[in-house]
Amino acid sequence: MTWFVVSIASTIELLAPPQEEYPIYEDFYLFEAHSEVELQKKIKSTMQIIDSAGDCTYQGSPAKQKCLGTRKVRSIYNPPPSDLDSSPPSDGTELSHSFFIASSLKDAEDFAQGKSVLLKCVDDSEE
Repeated sequence: MTWFVVSIASTIELLAPPQEEYPIYEDFYLFEAHSEVELQKKIKSTMQIIDSAGDCTYQGSPAKQKCLGTRKVRSIYNPPPSDLDSSPPSDGTELSHSFFIASSLKDAEDFAQGKSVLLKCVDDSEE
């Protein structure tokens, strides 16, 4: 049995265009699966729930949440001496990672402190 962290991206889409910006949410879900087929079924079910969330508002206008897709799927491996992947995630298990490029050390430090900065996100498939 393997555990996975899956990153699912969604946005808020206005019901009446035009729309100048699209907020992107990246949510991380923990799944346990015996096979790739089982994992994909669980991901699909979660994405359907996101898409069926119903109407909302964005900047005071009627909108809906829209699932954009799976951005990242990562197997979880426990740190030694735990069993690598058959035990549930435990204390110290890395769940996800991201790689960003900042244009300055100040931007990197501000990001680490939780401040808003412009960064380039380099996805795993691009490394």
